[in-house]
Amino acid sequence: MMYGFLADETRFDRPSAELDALRSDVAAVPGVRAVDAQRWVEAPTFSVPSSSVRVSAEAEALPAVLKTACSTAYPEAVSWNLDVDTAAGTGVWLHADATRGCPDFGLDPGAVVQGLDRLVPGIRISASIGEGGRLVLSSMEEPSPDFADVLPLVDRADDLRSAAGIDPDAVVEVGSSLLIVDVEAGAGAATRTLLTTLTDRYQVTGFFAGGSGTPVDGVDKVQVTAPAQHHAAITGAIAGSGLPFAALPVSFLG
Repeated sequence: MMYGFLADETRFDRPSAELDALRSDVAAVPGVRAVDAQRWVEAPTFSVPSSSVRVSAEAEALPAVLKTACSTAYPEAVSWNLDVDTAAGTGVWLHADATRGCPDFGLDPGAVVQGLDRLVPGIRISASIGEGGRLVLSSMEEPSPDFADVLPLVDRADDLRSAAGIDPDAVVEVGSSLLIVDVEAGAGAATRTLLTTLTDRYQVTGFFAGGSGTPVDGVDKVQVTAPAQHHAAITGAIAGSGLPFAALPVSFLG
């Protein structure tokens, strides 16, 4: 049994009155629908406890939730996960790694929620800061026939970067199950134009260029899903786009 604990880092609950108080304070904020707070230790050390709080709330409650988080007397580091819903049906998921005091999302939560609500109402988006300080915006929706629903994020990447309050030259990574694309500063409109051409003219249903991390084979490339008869035209359109990934090799997934 001990070997099993060592192998899978089994969690053991370590509840505390202080965490219960924090949960109650957050739950009392008008507009908060649910709060889940957990504290645990892990095998094999069973030592320093970890704490996390997950909050589901209306967008209007966000400032008060953050104020409560920043003013808490809870003495340990806490990781925060916020599920924020707007009146327009937009959902935004935000995560802050464990820290004492104010949660640090790496971006301006309120401004990002407002920006996403304006651009992609009705869609659920995860917003975070990724590798190299990039703003990562990932759709959490079920797959659709193409990626048209998230193209407004590409087109208005500069606005969202500004709203997030991050480096004005930071990459904005827009993703869904059918799209991953790095949008450089000032390149949002051109990137959307290319992607719209690829979907409307060449029946592209999947496009992957960039993203955090290193490719499995170590080779940077653009990967595309499209009918075989359009492969040559797609390769030419990408190469002629003038975008940062234009010089990369293109491979086809179907």
